[in-house]
Amino acid sequence: MSTTATIKEKNIKLQITRVFAAPRDGGALQSVKVDARVGGKYRLQVRKDDGEFYTTVGTYREVKPPERLVFTWAFEKDGSGDEFGEVEPPEMLVTLEFRARGKQTELILTHEKFASVESRDRHNEGWNRCLDSLGKFVSK
Repeated sequence: MSTTATIKEKNIKLQITRVFAAPRDGGALQSVKVDARVGGKYRLQVRKDDGEFYTTVGTYREVKPPERLVFTWAFEKDGSGDEFGEVEPPEMLVTLEFRARGKQTELILTHEKFASVESRDRHNEGWNRCLDSLGKFVSK
């Protein structure tokens, strides 16, 4: 596992690379709204244990299965509803690259355009938790 953090003027960036013991095709998310085409939108709604909602929304900018997925990333102000809601700035950008490595897949996640280093660091923790769970899931 490697994590690279780069701070450039007005472009705070996070990049995470993982290799999974699974081919890059397969798998599906169940509790999301997805229109996975260029210009299509997605909505991921998470309800925390304390009852608070974290709802992420965005628009797909590039969809190139099974190699690359690029989408915007922002949070809804009140993510508790069932439909797309008002978005909080800033709108960030996420790029997922999937590289075949024999019977393994290397995932390179790049999340950029953070408003602050603190936001980048919180996302680093969140993405690593998600990728840890994904790694356990695909290893079964």
